[in-house]
Amino acid sequence: MSAPTARPAPPPLPELAAPSPFATFWLGGFECSTQRRPSGRRIDVIDATGHDRWAAQDYARLAAWGLGGARDGLRWHLIERRPGAFDFSSAEAQVAGAAAAGVPVIWDLLHYGLPDFVDVFSPEFPAQFARYVQATAAWLRARTHGELWLCPINEISFFAWGGGEVGYLNPFARGRGATLKAQLVRAAIAGMDAARRVDPGVRFLHAEPLIAVHAHPDRPHEAGAAGREHEGQFEALDLLLGRVHPELGGGPEYVDVIGLNYYPYNQWHHHPQPEARERVTPDQPAYQSLDLLLAAVHDRYGRPLLIAETGAEGDARAPWLEQVARGALAAQARGVPVLGVCLYPVVNHPGWDDDRHCPNGLWDYPDALGHRAADPALGAALARVQAQTPAEPLPPPAVTLAGFCRHLTQAAQSSAHEGEEDRTGAALHLLRATHALRAPLPLQIGGLGLDGRGALTVLRLLGRLHPEAAQLYESHLGALDLMNRLGTPQQREQAAQAVRAGDLFGLYLSEEAGESLMAPDRAVGGCPRGWPEEADLVDHLVAPVQGPGEGWALALWRPQLAGFASPEITLLEPLGGGLPPAAVGGQTLRRLALRLGVADRLFEAGRQALRLTGRQHDDRQRRRFVRAAAGLEGAWHLTRHASQLLDRSDEAATLAAVALVCEAVEAACEQTLQDLEPLGGGALTAQYLRGLPPLPNLNAARLALETTLLDAPAWPPPTWTALDEDRWPP
Repeated sequence: MSAPTARPAPPPLPELAAPSPFATFWLGGFECSTQRRPSGRRIDVIDATGHDRWAAQDYARLAAWGLGGARDGLRWHLIERRPGAFDFSSAEAQVAGAAAAGVPVIWDLLHYGLPDFVDVFSPEFPAQFARYVQATAAWLRARTHGELWLCPINEISFFAWGGGEVGYLNPFARGRGATLKAQLVRAAIAGMDAARRVDPGVRFLHAEPLIAVHAHPDRPHEAGAAGREHEGQFEALDLLLGRVHPELGGGPEYVDVIGLNYYPYNQWHHHPQPEARERVTPDQPAYQSLDLLLAAVHDRYGRPLLIAETGAEGDARAPWLEQVARGALAAQARGVPVLGVCLYPVVNHPGWDDDRHCPNGLWDYPDALGHRAADPALGAALARVQAQTPAEPLPPPAVTLAGFCRHLTQAAQSSAHEGEEDRTGAALHLLRATHALRAPLPLQIGGLGLDGRGALTVLRLLGRLHPEAAQLYESHLGALDLMNRLGTPQQREQAAQAVRAGDLFGLYLSEEAGESLMAPDRAVGGCPRGWPEEADLVDHLVAPVQGPGEGWALALWRPQLAGFASPEITLLEPLGGGLPPAAVGGQTLRRLALRLGVADRLFEAGRQALRLTGRQHDDRQRRRFVRAAAGLEGAWHLTRHASQLLDRSDEAATLAAVALVCEAVEAACEQTLQDLEPLGGGALTAQYLRGLPPLPNLNAARLALETTLLDAPAWPPPTWTALDEDRWPP
């Protein structure tokens, strides 16, 4: 690879620590290598350990031992024996076993092993890999509840070294490590794009070795070479991010969670002859503690981290696990977002090179009934470290509203070049990738503590950045608001669990929606007729339905995966008296904030168009922009102020305030359309602004406003002018 062509590093996206997507801090990993040896014999560790035959028992055992997440792999050479013909029967037991045990899995798609017809150095390789990934993502998506997690290519760095530099594993090349690394990066990027076409919200782990290379005290002149060898561990991630060699297609959207594989032999003294290098052990002065290594990676990339592999052999297993646990917790104490630790491998397996029995797992080979004996020392150590780490993932630290908005802005700008083919799918990916879906949850249960007033700020921002994302988010927030107001404690807890898993909620408050939902001829597993197109992306829909009696009730509808079963419909609350005024008011204000954001987008398009035509000094145009800005900002301050009145006891005052805001926002948006649409440059935005969802029925609110205006002792009422201070989190 030629000298790097550097470009400025983008600001790190995650300014906040995301809660772990897994139920527990500790995970278990099933070794799944499938490469060929130099002899030509193919390794298949899944088969050798019996994991494919005993997957149901393996995953049930994983859950029983408190390992609430897993790494596992799909074997490409079995799935695609002939080009373009995909058969997933080899993975069915693993996927079904994980689902039955309720264990979320990060699926490795390429763990060193390739189909024999694939030439990894061919220009066609990235496209071949992308086709395989797209087919695999579609198959897994139909069988996965919640977020789909993929590791596209395990250890690009080691794969490039072992397969391209020293001829240790396929493709057995020498001196071509840089070329192979570039090919693997191209393939990973193409594969991620393909997976996102299937599921815009898919999550990715890039697992890379975490090493520390030190200069030998007797050879201090090798410090430069040791430093370069140490820095080499970051090249794969730098390529994926586009920080070097951007011509490969990298960018910030191609690194999500960083997985770090860390073993007892991952620190060594540099030596010109790699086979002569000496391991650095924890009792030596040069040894770097794990928390410092993790902090350095986070400082470099600003991404959440997962210790994706760690383990030792024999009697070293238990003390090593406890050492890693201390390092991970120390890193968390430093503020490093360590999402968890994966015990890897979790079952013993034959050695890659000589088939020897490797006693490096928690459990041994299975007996005739699938039972695996546990290593007592490692089992006891696991129990001790599980007691030291929280049963639930640590909540993220409090963040500012401004910081969260910067985070959203950076993510939206990073994905802006991805094209217009699937704006709604890209919107869902943006909301999941920035953890916006779980933001309304309290900090104590894995959310970000976003309150109602802060949500208005986020919706206005999203309306300007990505109107489709704003519309999805407004519906999501509305559904969660009604779940909190009308659901039982159990229903609220289930909703919180679903949101933490990455599920999207939707709110469609119309009798037509409820009637189509309950229609006997509705397609099983599909979206009801007449519902918005984006409803197909929603995991849980809240809508009114005809209740058991004569009246209407609010219902939660969850479509089943792949359309194989009837949908699950849960009644929340009868609507005899209609929705609470605070709920109606909240939905109205959220939709008004969305409108203001889209109007901001039109305002910006008008500014750009004016500059392009050189008319920015025209006094008439300047007056138009001042009038539009004054209307939008005045309406915005009314919107934020009214949000403080929602949960007060005076329902009439609440309704009146909402109606007043509605008049102000609609007038400001209409004035912006009249003044700025003729300038050009914002035709699509203007069309979108006119096509936004209608506001709730506000007849009662308008009547309350008219009464307040004419009959109140004074105008405005004193209760409308007492502004509270902004607080974040609440």
